[in-house]
Amino acid sequence: MTPVTTFFQNLEAKCCTQCGNAMTEQAESYLNECIPCQEKQFSEYLAYAKKR
Repeated sequence: MTPVTTFFQNLEAKCCTQCGNAMTEQAESYLNECIPCQEKQFSEYLAYAKKR
């Protein structure tokens, strides 16, 4: 059986679905976008919402 530490060390880096850069926070496995892409998307949403 593989030790947990070895298992997590051997995981491939997860990539952002928006920009394709490797994500550094593997613990945040539920994320699909890196933090800068999330912030950009949120600011674009806020700008859109203000126009309405």
